[in-house]
Amino acid sequence: MTRLAPGYHLYATAPDSWRLAEPGGRYQRIDGPDDRLSVIANAISSGTDLASLGPDAEALEQQLRHRGALIDDPARTEAQVTPKQVRILGRGAVTDALQLALDAQSGLVQVLIGDAEPDAVVSVEPWFRDRHWTGLAASGIPLHRCHDDGLALFVGPFSAGPHAASYLDYRGRRRAADPLLDELEGLWTHLDGLPTVPLRATPGRAGIAAAIIAADLFAWASGTEVPNATTEVEIRADGLLRYHPVLPLPAVASL
Repeated sequence: MTRLAPGYHLYATAPDSWRLAEPGGRYQRIDGPDDRLSVIANAISSGTDLASLGPDAEALEQQLRHRGALIDDPARTEAQVTPKQVRILGRGAVTDALQLALDAQSGLVQVLIGDAEPDAVVSVEPWFRDRHWTGLAASGIPLHRCHDDGLALFVGPFSAGPHAASYLDYRGRRRAADPLLDELEGLWTHLDGLPTVPLRATPGRAGIAAAIIAADLFAWASGTEVPNATTEVEIRADGLLRYHPVLPLPAVASL
């Protein structure tokens, strides 16, 4: 089953003359009998196999695919996906927004309630929680994180997949890059000892953070590339985003 890709439109402009409008303001002229092109356009809209309509429809399908205008309908694939079970740890505006986002695609990701082992964990914290995240990372379960440093929210990376950056990779690179390592470790120890509270964030920033996490979870659950497997996203107070690459640490072979 196929459909038009986002941003592509097929429509008549004059008798026996149609247009394929493409993203970026590009247009392709398609000439042919209106009645025939109308049948093909309706077939695309309904998901009908164009090859079944004859050689002219099949030839047009090949041209549309070549231009990126036709794609396979993901609804067919998603119906065969077993929903991933995700546990959300933490409270506050980000977790509330994330719950709503995930509920909209419950066929891909479901929020786990109960003691069963999840397929992934999302930890949303009011500040950096090194000891907590180190413990979660030790389980080997994919981990997504969000925390506030007072000036910005930080999201990710999502440690799902063999090429993703784990929390231990992230932690190692933070420690290696900080010129005041003793001070950093002292701060982390202090933050670990604070009682947990809900993460406070404006609705706008909470929505952005939730959308980033949800997009990563949906991609992972559907088997496509995770956008932020090696990226930490900084959401500043003014809504601007900064992206910080986090590469996995190189493996060290034992002698």
